Amino acid sequence: MTVIKCHTHIPLFPEDAARANAAWQSALPRGWATHDAHQRLIGPANPWVPTKVALIGPRLRDCLQAVPGELPTANGPLESGAGPRVIVLTQADQAQANEWLADMATSIESFPDSVRLISTPEDNEAVTCRIRRLCGEPIDDWRHGVFMEISGLGVLIRGTAGIGKSEVALELISRGHRLIADDAPCFTAHASEVTGASPDRLFGLLEVRGIGIMDIGQLFGSNALKTRKYLRLIVDLYPADGGHVIGPEERLFGDRGTEEVAGRSIPVWRLPVAPGRSLAVLLEAIVRQRNLERQRGSEPTGGRLSNLLGDHPARADNPSNPDAGGES
Repeated sequence: MTVIKCHTHIPLFPEDAARANAAWQSALPRGWATHDAHQRLIGPANPWVPTKVALIGPRLRDCLQAVPGELPTANGPLESGAGPRVIVLTQADQAQANEWLADMATSIESFPDSVRLISTPEDNEAVTCRIRRLCGEPIDDWRHGVFMEISGLGVLIRGTAGIGKSEVALELISRGHRLIADDAPCFTAHASEVTGASPDRLFGLLEVRGIGIMDIGQLFGSNALKTRKYLRLIVDLYPADGGHVIGPEERLFGDRGTEEVAGRSIPVWRLPVAPGRSLAVLLEAIVRQRNLERQRGSEPTGGRLSNLLGDHPARADNPSNPDAGGES
């Protein structure tokens, strides 16, 4: 077998996820996702813990290049009747992959026909998420922050150390909202949704700077805790004096964006932090605003604000306009 016969290079498709998935599906051999219950689907190449899809990053490639004879057993014995196996060279452009494969040609010639070699510029984490997503396995995505249920909405509060995440979480809990996870929430994709939960050992604990680790269940009761929630919103806290300029659009509709968590797009709202601002009140307002927008089908403005901005030319005194009229 030649190197060209078993090697496929998959470039990045940063703006076309469907095209990238199609390229991977085409490169993967038939039956690649089937594996025994005791066998891992994907992970770094390991002779003691073989995987169906073995990842070989730059450092491991350097080690194998120094001892070429180790490659055939780097992910356990390659038996011809063991079914399809995949080896992925990560963080490698096409030239780097071709050069490494040329150096390892003698070892690769001994591979069974069932082994497929793929190279990609993506790193181990990105490839792992993609492979699991392609075969329908849940994807775990760990994020740093405080995950809370605020007015029924799952909200991840993020920010740099000392910005006030734990303090605002404690204030929100005292106002009747619920803690799901502090410091290391784990998010998992289920169909089109993302759910978040706390590691078992950390459930119900909140670290507050200057106080220490607090047992929220003992202090506030079990109603102050929730085990799992859909992630609907991320709020990023940042210093108001950090030089970030808020443009006209952000002044009207807030500083917003989106971010992928466990392969799903989640709305992000960036909130400046300054002395004297009540973050708990502001977070409650953001959640109320987000809930209203979800009821309106993601429209950021209601009737009165749309009229004010000129989006809808309806007159304020139009009786058909539900937002028209004077004070109630």
